[in-house]
This record gives sequence, structure tokens and C-alpha cells, in this order.
Amino acid sequence: MSFTKTTAQNYSEIVEKAKTGDFKLPAFQRKWKWSNKQVMSLYDSLRLGFPIGSFLFLTSNDGSKLGPRSFYGAGNKAAHKEECESLILDGQQRITAGLSILYGLDDAEGSEYYIDIKKVDALLKERKVNIEDEIAVKEFCDELEIDDGYLTAKKRRKDRLEHFHKSKLLWTPLLTGQFENTLDELTDDIADKRDKNIIRKVVKKHLRPKSNLQVPVIEPGNEFDLSSISKVFTTINTSGKLLTPFELVVAILYPHDVKLEDDIIEFKSKYGFYNNIDKNGELLLQVVALLAGRSPKKSDLPKNIDHTAYEMYGEKAAQQLDAVGEFLTSSLGLGLDVTDKLVPYDAIFAPMALAFDFISQNITDQVEIASAKSKLRTWFVASSIMQRYQEGVHNKQSRDLEDIKKWILGGDREKPKWIKDAYISKQIKAASPNGAIGKLFHCLINSKKPEDPLQREPIGFGDGLHSTQIHHVFPTRWAPKGLKGYTKSDTEINLALNTMFLFSKTNGHWLNFPPNNQLKNSVNSVGSQSAAYKIYKTQLFNDKSLEIISKNEMSVDDYDNFIEERYCEFVQIVSEYGVQEVKSKDSDLVEFESPSVVE
Repeated sequence: MSFTKTTAQNYSEIVEKAKTGDFKLPAFQRKWKWSNKQVMSLYDSLRLGFPIGSFLFLTSNDGSKLGPRSFYGAGNKAAHKEECESLILDGQQRITAGLSILYGLDDAEGSEYYIDIKKVDALLKERKVNIEDEIAVKEFCDELEIDDGYLTAKKRRKDRLEHFHKSKLLWTPLLTGQFENTLDELTDDIADKRDKNIIRKVVKKHLRPKSNLQVPVIEPGNEFDLSSISKVFTTINTSGKLLTPFELVVAILYPHDVKLEDDIIEFKSKYGFYNNIDKNGELLLQVVALLAGRSPKKSDLPKNIDHTAYEMYGEKAAQQLDAVGEFLTSSLGLGLDVTDKLVPYDAIFAPMALAFDFISQNITDQVEIASAKSKLRTWFVASSIMQRYQEGVHNKQSRDLEDIKKWILGGDREKPKWIKDAYISKQIKAASPNGAIGKLFHCLINSKKPEDPLQREPIGFGDGLHSTQIHHVFPTRWAPKGLKGYTKSDTEINLALNTMFLFSKTNGHWLNFPPNNQLKNSVNSVGSQSAAYKIYKTQLFNDKSLEIISKNEMSVDDYDNFIEERYCEFVQIVSEYGVQEVKSKDSDLVEFESPSVVE
């Protein structure tokens, strides 16, 4: 058994091994992203001998599973080297920057770095430094900063010496040992004596990166498996972010010539509903796991997804997610053709995608197909009302898929018990607009294809609709001053049942309007009270709620009665999907503001 060890290694030698391909990156590592200023700041630290932080190297046997790839700008030699000594888990940006500083970019586009001899000369004159005075020169160089402009970035070009001949810009790799002779020859050919002295007495002595800078290197031993490698990132990785299961699967598939990230981008461009279902690719991997008969638990995806399963089911998973997204958008108003903001729980998508495909593969009678799809809608509504996928997600995903299949084929005697027991109660009157129940409420409004009550144009979340915002019927700005009996501690205005959809322009116009003025404004705009009421009713208003908001003066009691009427309308709509109200049952249902399905 081996253990983690910490050693001191030479930074220049680390960069050299990245150049030769002896050190590589795991495929999950995020891309090179440093700015020119960040690279130049590193250069400043290297020439002054300042600490540049620790590095994390992986030498365990699991390293080969992580899809080693060469550093950006390292060149073909590194790219084609099959074996490597270590994978760099932390230090990519500093090593890639070092390649540009010490070697220049090889077969890659980007910036390279140059000492500006003209600028150094100007700074010496400005600060009245005698370049023959070695102590004064050292003090001058020690005080130099990047903002002084002694170092500059230029786009990579093949002939790096051209910059020197034209503009007196000295390519930084010329200051390393590998180009010592080239620099000496270049300096000897300079006609201007002062320029010659600046290179020899200032640049070469004090502005070159130190070649002996030691950095701490942490190396986890062979006892570190893939799971441990992910967890160690929380304490050592400079980003402080735990590796996601998706990133680990990216690395595992990479050696098999599977570019998972590229595939996800392609799938999102091909399948519009899938594009808004799967934020980071993990749902697709869950579907692949389910299709392969394995657990969809997110933390287990790196061990459950191999290249064989992915190559067999990858695109099929995207197609199935896209199909179920289209179904839920057309039948329940999820708006997945344009957004993901109405999704109560994304954990339902993986098992429902397989269940939806199961219907098409096993049922041909149109009446039976319609009945089966109705059961999927009930599943979706019941899971949102009961917040089924708030916790313990992966066990429920696999179990629910099998139970729903039995229900589809076996009729109501096979209806899952948790769906039979699902209910709606007055507790949900306290639901926020951003929780699962609030999002379900908005889905159902969206499914009614509402119109703006002022502009009388189609609104909502769907392709080709006007820009839509969520509006508080009793506005949050108006309530404190206009609602009699209002107190911030006792009256919650930000409730799902106090919201409706409006065209963005109408929402801006009504932000400070009391509800009765909003309704009057709508009546005047569309021409009649009946027309205005009809528009409001598509957004789950009933006659009593409209009567309440017609009042010229309103109290907290009116607001509470309004929420009660919206609740009644919501209960009626939800009952159409098989979820009934339970009035006598005490409920401990607590809605979470931001549903989480992270394992």
C-alpha cells in the first residue's frame, strides 16, 4: 500500500516534461483559459522567484482510465507519446502558461510573450538608472511590475525574431538555456551599444525566469481510486469544485475515442427538446445506465458507463429524452422547446424517457396508447405535487420505471401505491413560484395557451411566443402601501398562486398597479369585461377570484380569499390528472425553494 507524498520539484523541469509528453492531463480537465495578464503575472513571479503554488500529480494505476491528453501548445511529440509518468490534476494553467513562456506555442494558436527592449530603455531613463551600476539595475528590476509594460503579448508567428528586428521585442524562450547561443548571436549582431548592454546587463541578468524555482508537488498513491480522485479536488484543486460524475465519464470514455462533450453538443444541436432537458449531460448518462440495466445513481455513473454501453445507447438516450420532452411540452406545457425554467424535477426525465419509449415499442392500439400517455401525465403531476424526487432519487427512478411499465400493461390494479396515495391539500397555498409546485402551476397555465390581458397576443413559454414574465397579481411593490392590514411578517405576497403570465411590456406597466386597475386596464384594452374575463380564466382564475380583484379597496382578508380561489381552481385542474384534494388529512408537506436532485 502506498500513501500520499509531498516533494519539491523544479518548475522548469515540470514544464519540460509537459513539453515532451511525460506529463499529461486527464480528459476531464477544463480547458486552457488564462488571460494574457495572468500569464504575464506568472512570468513576473518566475523572474522574481516568488511562490507560484502547489501542484497535484496523479501516479495511481487508475490514471490510465482518465484519458490522458497533452497540454495545449505542447506539440505533436507530446500528443503522440502513448505512455506518461503522471497526470496533472492541479496545475494545468500554470504549466500551459509555462509552455508559452519557456518554449512558445507548438502547433497551436494563441499569445506568446516578449520583453519590450524599447520600454525597458525608456523606464531606465525615466528612473535615471545607470546600467553600469549593478546594484541600481537590480533594484530597478525588483521594483518593476507588469503594469509598467516591460512584457508584452503578441499573437504566435513562425518567425519570432521578426518582432525583434522590427520592434526590439525579445521572445521570452530566448532567455532560457535551450536558446542561449541564439540569444548571444542575436545580441552580437546588434549595432546599438546601449541596446546590447540592456540585454546583457538588465534583461539576461534580472528579467529572465529563474530556472531553479522549486514548487511543492502532492502525489496521491495507488490507493486513490476514481472516487477518491474526485473527492480530493474539494481540498486541493484551485477551483475548489468537486469533479462531477460527467467529467469522470468523459475521461473514462476518452481512450476509446469517444468525445462525450462533443457528442453532447451535437445532440443538443440536433434535438431541440433535449437541449433544454439536460444541462450538463448527466441525464443522458442516466438513460444510458437504465438502458444497460444498471443503476442511474449519479455518483455511480463512472463505474456503470463504459464505452460499450455508451456506444450502444448514447444517441438513443438523446432521442428518447427529446421525445419525452416534446410529449411533456405539448401535453403539460413544460415549454422545453425554449426553456427549462418550468421543470419541477429533472430527475423524472430519465425514467420517463424509457417509459415513453416502452409505450411505442409495446402498444399499437391508439386508445391504449392514449391511456398509457395519460398515466405518464398523472405520474408527472403526482410527483410534482408530492415532491417525490426531492431526495433518494436514484432508487425511485429505477423502481418507478418498472412500476409504471406494470401499470401501463396491467391496468389500474397495478397503479403504483404512491400515486394512488398522492393528494393535494391547502398546504400548497404557501408554495413559492420557484419550487416544484409553483413550477407545476406555471406549466398548467402554459398548457392553456394564454393571451396577454392587455395586448391580447399569445404569451407563455414556447416557440414563437412573445417575451413573457411572471407577474404578481397583488404586486409586491404595491401591497405594502395598498393592501389594508398588510404586514411583512404575516402576509406573504411571493406565492405561486398570486402569479400570472404577462407580456414583458405589460408586466412593466402593471408593477405598481393594484389588481382592480390591472383588470380595468385589460377591459378597456380588449373592449369588454367578458373578453377580459375569458383571457384571465385561461390563467386559472375563476369567477370568484375575478370578483375579488374587481374591488376598489382590498384588505389582507381579500388577498387570502383570492389565494383560496386560485387554490380551488388549481385543485380542479390537478384532479383531471388523477390527484384529488384531501381536506381532512394533516399534511407535513414542505416545499423546497430550489428542488435539488444532486446525489
